[in-house]
Amino acid sequence: MVTTASISFPSMIELMEHLPVYSTYRTEDEAANAERTFRYALGGILKECGDRLLNVSDERPQLLGAEQNATIDALVNRIGSIFRRLDREGTVCLVGHCSATIAELEELDTRLILLIEEATELVSRLESEIPSAKWFTQEAGRLSRDLESFSEMAEERNYLLGLGWESEFTWPGRSTT
Repeated sequence: MVTTASISFPSMIELMEHLPVYSTYRTEDEAANAERTFRYALGGILKECGDRLLNVSDERPQLLGAEQNATIDALVNRIGSIFRRLDREGTVCLVGHCSATIAELEELDTRLILLIEEATELVSRLESEIPSAKWFTQEAGRLSRDLESFSEMAEERNYLLGLGWESEFTWPGRSTT
């Protein structure tokens, strides 16, 4: 089996170039712009994953059953819900003690990059293989779980950054003091 590249080098370079350096932000506008740029870079890679999934469905309609096509649609819908979380606007206002929050944000960013790498690899495998129903279900299930984790982490980042209406509420298991 040939392993294909998951995230392209240009996409990974763009993502790493836009990785937030929270401790260097001097103004709210600078923080908001840098944060938005990183979220858009993540969103661009997810969009590419969604487009590739739709191409699998469009290019192989005779090889995929109705259930597999429905699974692809569900994965693309999950990517769409992540976009809404990545597209939050507002003033960046760190929650809690700044240095602890920054450390948590940096850890989340690293985990998001690892998840997006795995998601892209799974999409590549779904794209390059002629899947058996069992294999497809297994790999699509892994991708769905990765996207679910990605969505939860994106929302936790929103909370830590003070972005969006959902971020106004306490993140489960976290105190605001």
